[in-house]
Amino acid sequence: MDAGVFEIFGTRYYTHGFGLLLVAPFAFWFIVSVIGVPIRLLERKPLQWYGVVVSAFCTFVMLIVVFWDVYQIGQQAAKLCNEKAGLHVYRTAEAESFLGAAGIRGWAEYGFEFTEGESDKDKIRYFMENGKPTYKKVDEFLSEYELLITRKKLTPKIKIHQYQIIERSNSEILGETAHLRIDGGWADMAFYGLTGFTYTPWKCKGDGMGDASPIDIVKVVLKPIHKQR
Repeated sequence: MDAGVFEIFGTRYYTHGFGLLLVAPFAFWFIVSVIGVPIRLLERKPLQWYGVVVSAFCTFVMLIVVFWDVYQIGQQAAKLCNEKAGLHVYRTAEAESFLGAAGIRGWAEYGFEFTEGESDKDKIRYFMENGKPTYKKVDEFLSEYELLITRKKLTPKIKIHQYQIIERSNSEILGETAHLRIDGGWADMAFYGLTGFTYTPWKCKGDGMGDASPIDIVKVVLKPIHKQR
């Protein structure tokens, strides 16, 4: 399990625990107050519960204030990871090309005749000529399938990196892979912001190939063929 991930009743919660720095003074007050109870008994002094009750209440409130959003993030992440993360292939297809690439060399080695993409709003077709990668501007794309890349926030603390292969004629999704990037609660993020320490979001990769990859999803879903023109 990743550092800073705690599993409780099957749900993962994401925190490095820096919020405990805010809880510590109240917890210390509570401990001192509790220790004071038997001491007063031994000294045969009247018991005073005020400190114990107030310190316990303040400690409980601070725990809620510091870790409530950690609880919410964990619940949201569990749901979204189950629904969206991982590799999902609904069907495969044969294709001589696809739309959404920015080059051809690696894809030509894999077996594609050409790839297509946009550059400065121009439609570009990439292909090999005399063993060298080249390209040209075109008026229309010929590819039947497209690689769609999505990076967006699903919640204020959870982002998705998703790659999909769709059929352009009807927007059918042939396959998709995604992982989620999960930020910590406000206390953890405040600590990193104030100290300047390096922070790396947690990832939920789901089942499949690990980190979502546009190269992998294309190779899993699309099988290169050569068409006569």
